[in-house]
Amino acid sequence: MFSLVVATPDVVGERMAGPGIRAFHLAEELRKHFPTTLVAKGSPRDAMNDAAVLVGQPARGFRRQHKEQRIVFDLFDPVLLELRELYGSHPTARQRMHFLAETWRLRRAQSTGDLFICATPQQRELYPSVADRIIEVPFGAEQNAPVATRDNTVVWGGGTWEWLDPDTAVEAVNRLNGAGVSCRLLFLGRSRPNSAGEDRTGRWLGPHVVANPEWVPYRDRLAELAKCRIAIMLHHETPEATYSIRTRLFDAIAAAVPVVATAGGFAAELVERERLGIIVPPGDVDAVAAAIRRLLTDDVFYARCVSSLERVRPQFAWDIVTRPLVDAIQRWKRP
Repeated sequence: MFSLVVATPDVVGERMAGPGIRAFHLAEELRKHFPTTLVAKGSPRDAMNDAAVLVGQPARGFRRQHKEQRIVFDLFDPVLLELRELYGSHPTARQRMHFLAETWRLRRAQSTGDLFICATPQQRELYPSVADRIIEVPFGAEQNAPVATRDNTVVWGGGTWEWLDPDTAVEAVNRLNGAGVSCRLLFLGRSRPNSAGEDRTGRWLGPHVVANPEWVPYRDRLAELAKCRIAIMLHHETPEATYSIRTRLFDAIAAAVPVVATAGGFAAELVERERLGIIVPPGDVDAVAAAIRRLLTDDVFYARCVSSLERVRPQFAWDIVTRPLVDAIQRWKRP
């Protein structure tokens, strides 16, 4: 039987971060065309042994199980660039070992994979040796948008990794309130579902900055976003920013919440090109405050952004963005 396995080292369940969400939806779409099993953190891996095709990130334990098996490596997450930012210029011995291990896994993937997925056109630049075997599968956006009940909340939808810039968002919101513009910043979740790392949100909490005590359940996240007026995604000026897809942009598209985003990378280019919100320079508190103020007070401009988000949403339906992957696997299935 021609069967597939989609594998992820991340958690898939009630609460999910980007890699788990992506694997969940890839499996859902592939299941419409092929018998497909999703293998996530903590689940049995037996299905990998007999599958005709494996789809997943170049993670520990994800490799070809028999010589007839095809393997698709999903390179949507620029892990090495993230680790450079996470570990800084003076990594510990353990961190250096982790970086070397991930480097080795990525090189092995490029030498053994049959097909590769990237999420943005920019990401192709990272993998020139397999350029002829790369297809683009960006993130998808769910199509059933909840009813909007906006208040003056600016929502930070994902994690607070070192390459991101929540400090500027916090300062901008505090500055606006000091100037008489009432708004609050909400961190949608605190500790990540698949991480025991530090909860960094505590340092920012105050009269105008709040955080949900737990990562919001996946089924509830769009309803939570629909209560907010603005989605904010800020980052530092790093190579990671150039090559990341910013998965939380697609939740903002799904819920039609206008975006304030730092310039640089796929997400900012999409926001600017399609007029989904406002782009700001890296680390510019004044520009962020001005962008939030405009989206809070200029109802005509705000409505245009919402209309643009609703217009582009169908382009990112999961069944649309996964079509190149389905087509590639269909070609393997044919005699």
